[in-house]
Amino acid sequence: MPSLSTRTSALLAALLAVGLIAGAAVAATNGSVIADPNTPDATATHTVTATVDGGAAGSSWTGLEITYEQTDVSDVGQNDVATIGIDRGDDAAGDTIDVDVSNDLSSVSADSNGETLTVGLGGNYNIGEGDEVVVVYEDVQNPSAGTYTVGLDVNYQSSGGETSATLTIESDTTTTTTTTTTTTTTTTTTTTSDDTTTQTTTAEPTTTAEPTTTAEPTTTSTTTAEDASGARQASVVSMPAAPNASVTHGAMAVVGSANDGSSWTGFQIDYRGTGVDASTVGQNDVVKIGIDRGNDSAGTTVDVNVSDDVSSVSVGGDGQVVTVGLGGNYDLSLGDQLVVVYEDVANGPAGTYEVPVDVNHQSSGGSAVAALAVTETAANSTETTTTTVNADDPTTEGTTAAITETETTTETTESSGSTPGFGVAAAVIAALAVALFARRDT
Repeated sequence: MPSLSTRTSALLAALLAVGLIAGAAVAATNGSVIADPNTPDATATHTVTATVDGGAAGSSWTGLEITYEQTDVSDVGQNDVATIGIDRGDDAAGDTIDVDVSNDLSSVSADSNGETLTVGLGGNYNIGEGDEVVVVYEDVQNPSAGTYTVGLDVNYQSSGGETSATLTIESDTTTTTTTTTTTTTTTTTTTTSDDTTTQTTTAEPTTTAEPTTTAEPTTTSTTTAEDASGARQASVVSMPAAPNASVTHGAMAVVGSANDGSSWTGFQIDYRGTGVDASTVGQNDVVKIGIDRGNDSAGTTVDVNVSDDVSSVSVGGDGQVVTVGLGGNYDLSLGDQLVVVYEDVANGPAGTYEVPVDVNHQSSGGSAVAALAVTETAANSTETTTTTVNADDPTTEGTTAAITETETTTETTESSGSTPGFGVAAAVIAALAVALFARRDT
């Protein structure tokens, strides 16, 4: 019969084994999968990230398993891994890492008919709670257009680290952008009677020494896109419009025939190529989201508040693609305007940029292109020229008259768009200010 010490030793060994297994389990959150390009049936590079959560501090990183729907990763091998590492504290955007673990990569294999990719590591690097694991790999065959759920499992050998992400593959769309600029010139002429015989002409026009400037320029940008689904409009407004500043953006789009009668399930704003950084935008930064029925109100005014239906707000594409998910409890009609206002956006340099906006991006067909204007402080100048004509000059044929001409030229630029929800800069900014004020009072 085993002695007491023998039984005790066996029990301790079993408990130690269980403890080691439990300690290796890793929880995960905030999964993301981004395809580049994200067009259907294209050979693409995929960027996968997942944030470590739960009791994972001190665990070794031994693997990552990515389970797709329809996507083909059968050609992906160890040499196709372009980046693999750890973003400590998950404090950087996109595929930025603090620790490169490529020297610890031991295997890359595909199974399940090429829909599951398994990445193995030697376990020489530890991951802690809040760290983000990052893997970038090439030679992936994208599926057809649509939205797919991708399973992610950190340290899949011991499991416990499962999370999921959404892979969006979009159809190619062609849009036509039309911008109209209007210049207005005002000339004022004053005629007075005078008996003087003196002729005076200014040699140079008089200009203001210090032009008047606006403290915070107000800008609204609108473009109209037409395709097979009918005319649509989109607008992206920055408040303030200052470059390299932390600002609030308002994104709006009018529902076309492709989404007439559909449920509102998503909204996507693509800032790539604009210099805008939206990597810190989250669900708590959405200060207004709703529907302006019939697009009969100015700016960001809505008839239906759908904030209770927002299910997620995520940012991909190196912090430049903002995706808003909704539960689909509200229906859309042709001509409705959708409005989303969100804070914590960082503008890039001054310029005018094209920003694609997509309604119900999961099924696409609702995309249009807006113009985002980021401007330096604007200046206005006034030019005045004064001329006095001799009343007794023979060329006046004896008429006693002196003509004083003052010419003032003012140039203004207006954006295109004829519907109430677009081209009304003051109303847009006022509505944004009211939304921000109301949010901080609650």
